[in-house]
Amino acid sequence: RKKLMKILLCFFFLLGTTMAKSINIVHFNIKELDSTKIKTLSPPLKEVKKILKAHKPDLVFFNEIQYDSPGVPNAQYTTKGENLAKLNKLLDLNLNNSSFYPANTGKEAKKNSQGEYNVNPNAPGARELADQVNFGTFPYQYSSGVITKFKIIKESVISTLKWKSFNPKIDLTKFTGADGSKLPNDMELFDKNFLDTLIEVDGKKIHIITLHTVPAYHFGNKKSPNYLRNRDQLRFLEWYLTGKTDIDVNLNSITPIQGESFIAAGDWNVGFKTDNPGASVMQNILNKTNPWIKQSEMNFTNEGNGYGPKPFRLMLDYLVTSNDLKIKRGKIIHPNFERIELGCGSQVKDKEKEAMVKVKYEDNGKTCYALIHQEYIDFKTASDHYPIFAEVEI
Repeated sequence: RKKLMKILLCFFFLLGTTMAKSINIVHFNIKELDSTKIKTLSPPLKEVKKILKAHKPDLVFFNEIQYDSPGVPNAQYTTKGENLAKLNKLLDLNLNNSSFYPANTGKEAKKNSQGEYNVNPNAPGARELADQVNFGTFPYQYSSGVITKFKIIKESVISTLKWKSFNPKIDLTKFTGADGSKLPNDMELFDKNFLDTLIEVDGKKIHIITLHTVPAYHFGNKKSPNYLRNRDQLRFLEWYLTGKTDIDVNLNSITPIQGESFIAAGDWNVGFKTDNPGASVMQNILNKTNPWIKQSEMNFTNEGNGYGPKPFRLMLDYLVTSNDLKIKRGKIIHPNFERIELGCGSQVKDKEKEAMVKVKYEDNGKTCYALIHQEYIDFKTASDHYPIFAEVEI
């Protein structure tokens, strides 16, 4: 009997040491999350907390968080680099290790007549004071970060790499800023930054790659560099992950991580099925790596146009892993979109349904009403992006 017990104990020990570990990962682009919003658990953070708690993440990628700096947006703000830790506490995530560095966004933004930076990019005069190279109306506006329960071994942030150093053939003379000004020949490749956070999960080292690219959109500036800058930022990502892209890259100071384990996520700001220049690069990345869901399931992660019945939807957010990691589950976290139209103007019907809320929207100059689920309102309050989730087997 003792011999049998020893054999069984050895068997269970070996089984325990070879069992794979699964970790839950969420990527969430929370719209324009600046220091003024990271003060109390109020909208949109109240809704963000509800969404994240339901998925029990071990690691979260965040986009569009302000890297806090003294005097930004005004004198009452004095902290530096604490916003991610504050967010972790407010959201009650209990993920105590983090990587967080300032984005290039808004570094050259100017203060308004009150001596403050414009928090609202749509405020009168805000665009004229914005950073014309890296966008943003205040310093470090659209920074990204990672929080996790796993040990962080090393951090590498790339923010000063010049665009022409990565792609010497790019002709910057044909582009202008939104105000018509010429762009500097030494402008950065990344309008934000590129972050590689090396973590350790049960002895296995994994690169956590955080990237929020420039939108593949011109915002009214027909001479915008955005389309090609988005393409080249994605080329850099492809090269860094796999060692190859469709141009020759000669960067002595940066070494790609091909052959190593990685999880990369972010708002990569281009639909892979579109005709934008970055779409083909995005397709290459999806084909070379292990995406969190099938390409046929990648429908939309961004939604605009309020609560109307036909929202404008885009596929912008992605998560991919190295091929040695297994995706056990993956999804785009969408709310319940069920709706009951009540009509417009004087034609509004008086209907009620349990657990649904009445909202209004504009349609061809008319005010219309519909019943939708509170969950949909929570998601729309949290952000114009939907989070993505993956359970990854290590």
